[in-house]
Amino acid sequence: MIAPRRVLVYAGTVASVLALWALLAGTGAVAPLLLPPIGDVWQALSDLAAEPSKLLEPVGTTLEETATAFGIAAVLALPLGVLVGSSRLLRRAYEPVLTGLNALPLVILYPVLAATLGVGSHSKIALGALYAFFPIAIAAARATATVDGRLITAAQTMGASRAQWLTGVVLPAVLGPVLAAMRVSLGLALVTVIASEFIAGAAGIGYQLGTASQSLDSPGLFAWIVIACLVTVAVNLLFSLTTHMLQKGVTR
Repeated sequence: MIAPRRVLVYAGTVASVLALWALLAGTGAVAPLLLPPIGDVWQALSDLAAEPSKLLEPVGTTLEETATAFGIAAVLALPLGVLVGSSRLLRRAYEPVLTGLNALPLVILYPVLAATLGVGSHSKIALGALYAFFPIAIAAARATATVDGRLITAAQTMGASRAQWLTGVVLPAVLGPVLAAMRVSLGLALVTVIASEFIAGAAGIGYQLGTASQSLDSPGLFAWIVIACLVTVAVNLLFSLTTHMLQKGVTR
């Protein structure tokens, strides 16, 4: 549940942004090409809502690519992170490598991915998975390294099987940091997919942003910016609710 005070803060922030937007656009302080009136953007949103396929197809494409990229990253990064974190030698050897690669601007690889995988969904998914991979792997490695070995030894002494001490000792200890990293990775995957669709795509939210930008359709551009923001908030909320329920189930 979101606290009422937090709701008020969010509402106040949105209201302040809209008020500033209306002031700048209404007084002509910013050219309409750069900042269209709110009414024009609302009309563009209404036109999209009047034809659901024009709205749902791009959003669905972006969400599908994001979910695939995030799923690939999680499936690969979690086992690797646990493996690295469970060994002092592997941790010293590979954690700096993971951290260093995470700091690289991986978007420079997109031309290579586009050349090998094409400019369709596959290259977007690959780039999104790359950005989502490293935060999860690093968090899993560091969280695994902090698990108290004495707890594992105690569980083994009491006859716990490998599966039992993994689920009863290791999983609760690493779940919080890993889920926090996965939340960041999901956002990175979504932003990366939209950016790659903007750079070279034929579908998705990013493609619609690029089309509106190239045609100098400012109301349409801002309408898709609003949609992108709403999609990001919705994905974040859904993930937060899901992980909250998962954590409650594990800790019981």
